Amino acid sequence: MSLFDSLFGKKKASKEIRACEGALEKRPDDAVLLKKLGDLYLKANMSENAADIYLRLGDTYNEKGFYPKAIALYKQAIKIYPGWEKPHEKLAELYQEQGFTREAATQYVNLSEILEKNGENDAATMFMQKAAELDPSHKTVNKKAKAFDVREAGMMDPLPKTAPKPAVKKTDFYDLNTELDKEIGDLNIDASAENLVDDTGVDSIFKAIEETASQEGKDDPLFLYNMGLAYRETGLLDEAVESFNKVITTGEKLFDAYIMLGITYREKGLFSESLQALKQGASLDEASPDMKIGILYEIAQTYKTLGDNQNALSIFREIQKEHRDFKDVEVEIVRLAGGG
Repeated sequence: MSLFDSLFGKKKASKEIRACEGALEKRPDDAVLLKKLGDLYLKANMSENAADIYLRLGDTYNEKGFYPKAIALYKQAIKIYPGWEKPHEKLAELYQEQGFTREAATQYVNLSEILEKNGENDAATMFMQKAAELDPSHKTVNKKAKAFDVREAGMMDPLPKTAPKPAVKKTDFYDLNTELDKEIGDLNIDASAENLVDDTGVDSIFKAIEETASQEGKDDPLFLYNMGLAYRETGLLDEAVESFNKVITTGEKLFDAYIMLGITYREKGLFSESLQALKQGASLDEASPDMKIGILYEIAQTYKTLGDNQNALSIFREIQKEHRDFKDVEVEIVRLAGGG
């Protein structure tokens, strides 16, 4: 850490954390404040605190029916603090409610193994039994069944049925043009934090999945696409790339998937892959002239981020010929041409 950071950076971070914690005392379920505090904890290397906040944020979205976002946040908590039992249990329960039994069983197995390491054999046995109920063919279930001091047959005994999941209201599908128009700024926490409004747009991006959408499991393009959006918003870019690529393999929602894949690759610093994905999207028969203008804009942004100002400027000028008032093209041209 530099002298500057040691004198000012840490002090500033601590001040922001205290301000955010104070605001959360008044608004404990505020998604914007929770996300901000989680990020602050993470930057301050307070991993356990960050994981706890992401778990709380996941609960908030779960209760609202935004299941892809909740899943992504639970996974983020696991990634930050792998040995913590609670996010595994939360994720398993949500997977089970959505009908993804194999994924739920995997989380119960992970939870059981953590508990076993901690010497909590009774609890470990219980969760391994839940895994066996959901997916008897799971390799680890079969391997572990004899390791516990219980009858193997008992591992396969059915568990009581869980309470019925709440009905989820039908919502509209993701609007690509709306998403591309959004600009999410940094949230400043200060004395007026209690007046903050959620302007991140996540509620308009992450839509609840209908119960019937989960019946086809992980091959459902709508579920995969929403998961990709949730992963990207949460910062899990590798998982987002994987989800968008899976959407493409289904042959549905190709344009949306290609453009979000290109944007995510750009955020990962993979510029060649970004350009390839965006150009593939532009070549689709389903892409209208207006849709192609949107992709050209993203291609220009990738060239700009890459440092290839000449190509970026050329594309922005081509866009301006067709749509003079498109987004901030005029401003981008001025900047890249050296006028600002």
